[in-house]
Amino acid sequence: MSKYFGTVAVLLAAQLLLFSCTEDVPGYTAPGQGQIVARITPPAATRTAVGNAVDGTNAVGIVWTDGDEIGVFSASGTVQKRYAKVGQGTAPTAAFAAVGTTAFDSPVYAYYPYSENNASHNVRSLVGTLPATQHMDEGTLQGDYKIGNATTPTGDGSYEFEFKHLFSLARITLNAAGTPLQGETLKSLTLSVSRGESGVPIAGNFTFSAEDGRWQQTDEGQSAITLEWNASAPVLGEPLTCYMSLFPLIQSGDLFTITARTDHYKATFTANSLTSFEAEHIYTFPVTLDNYETIKVYDNEGAVVQGKFTCAALNVDGLPIFINSGGPGSNGTQAIGRIMNSLGYDFIAVSEDFEYHDELAGAMSNYNLGTYRGTVSNPFGKNNTDGLGFYWKKEGITATGETMVEFNESYGGLTEGANELIAKGFRHYVVTVAEGVAVDVYITHMNTFGDKGNTEADPHVHAQLSQLRQLRDYVVEQAAANKRPAIIMGDTNMRYTRHQIVDNLIDPVTAGGLQIADPWVELQRGGVYPEWNTKSLMIRSKFGGDNENDILCANDQRGEVVDKMWYINVPEASIRLQAISCQNNVDDFASGTEQVSYSGVTVEDAEGNILTGQDVSYVRVNGYADHFPVVVTFEYTHTDIDR
Repeated sequence: MSKYFGTVAVLLAAQLLLFSCTEDVPGYTAPGQGQIVARITPPAATRTAVGNAVDGTNAVGIVWTDGDEIGVFSASGTVQKRYAKVGQGTAPTAAFAAVGTTAFDSPVYAYYPYSENNASHNVRSLVGTLPATQHMDEGTLQGDYKIGNATTPTGDGSYEFEFKHLFSLARITLNAAGTPLQGETLKSLTLSVSRGESGVPIAGNFTFSAEDGRWQQTDEGQSAITLEWNASAPVLGEPLTCYMSLFPLIQSGDLFTITARTDHYKATFTANSLTSFEAEHIYTFPVTLDNYETIKVYDNEGAVVQGKFTCAALNVDGLPIFINSGGPGSNGTQAIGRIMNSLGYDFIAVSEDFEYHDELAGAMSNYNLGTYRGTVSNPFGKNNTDGLGFYWKKEGITATGETMVEFNESYGGLTEGANELIAKGFRHYVVTVAEGVAVDVYITHMNTFGDKGNTEADPHVHAQLSQLRQLRDYVVEQAAANKRPAIIMGDTNMRYTRHQIVDNLIDPVTAGGLQIADPWVELQRGGVYPEWNTKSLMIRSKFGGDNENDILCANDQRGEVVDKMWYINVPEASIRLQAISCQNNVDDFASGTEQVSYSGVTVEDAEGNILTGQDVSYVRVNGYADHFPVVVTFEYTHTDIDR
């Protein structure tokens, strides 16, 4: 059988052997009269199937091993003889001799592996099976069908054949570090492929021609291949590299589902193929389990013990054009919906989902949605709508228990921020991200900010902090009753630099025995909350040149936006959340760019140093809406994961 080498150093060596003198190749036996020298041609190219390649070699050493046999034909293609590998050892070049008969005077075609099922078949009607279960205890590559053609006689009575792979090869490097599978014994690794609602056949029965390599399926095929280990099962610590043969029928965009099983856990994740597969190509799968947002880890009872999900908060700026002439309108709102639909966030909170709701929801075909309460039809009085929208993926996510709460206080009437044009408040959903994993999610849109200072002497600030306290008390009460983690997300119209958020949210929640964090502060600000009553920390894409009140941050991640996300862990809860990434997604929601320049501005660099009197010039990104979404990925873990 073809055997692969498992370490990068040996992979490189095996690749180099293909270009060495055959006499110097370990495991190579010089051919005798009538024998065949079989070389394995390196695959034409290496492509990345999911993510980035894990190293720079992109090499795989496929070698002949003891006991390998090939079927050989003369030019007629009707008479077949069996040839077996000569000598001991493994090498990419080996000699083969006829078994139980005289050798062909002029062999022309060959195939691997030889099978008695093909003994009576001609060169164009061979049959084969690419197995859906491939046993890996001996480290051998199964289902690796090859065809060979004679190149030239060697001059010593033997013929040189060059073999190529009939199908594709998948190179899977499994890294379980940071997951419950680390240190576990790997039992199996399954790759399945689907396209929409249908499976893509990657294994099964087929016919093929050793003359030109053409092949055709003869059954429905199977859409999953499983590598199995028994006696020599590896322990997951350092990255493990293994290979499988598969039909080259995968298209760009097809969905891979990879499942790794150990003695105590099962980990599964999904990702879309970045390319269409071809024969004679190696496709790399750098499976660092902890990197995939779709990963779920189950115990032996089928309960989820660890996984990830991603959520986003976005003000879609959906007031009617007659009120908001600079808004995205119908076309821009459709574009926002298409972008969110393609990015595949697990659930999304939107605000100002008013006039163009149909355009937004229509573009988000992969999502279910909560109650739509209507647009702003009366510009002179209060409209019975909160403008909030909640969207969750149809696959794998559920949201129940929708509750709507209006804020007790507001300020601004119909002119100073139009805060009383709608029934602003918050909503509460119970979101199930996996079986047995439920999170309380709160979405909100708060009062706008005034310009009379940063204390509650400004009635705008008082209304905002009153709303924050009302939301805080509701969330804390629910957390005590439900014993579930919680996420608060939405357009708060607040900044740490302008509002005493720490005093009114962070400290009281912590004092009540819960754990609360802002992912932006954790991951982009080094865990340090910005100081209240200081200049605003502006992202580059929203800086307008206000030197007196604003600081221009080095990038769009260090700067603060009014769209917030906080998460709360309850000590008694069975599930614990941890934010692992936080992003102002500026690039994906860009409608255009412009070159801007400012003089004499205060700048915060990437290390947090404040520089005054700076001249800056950069390309600013403009969005479809007047906000960019805040996107956070959370990891959830059962609190008894170490049981």
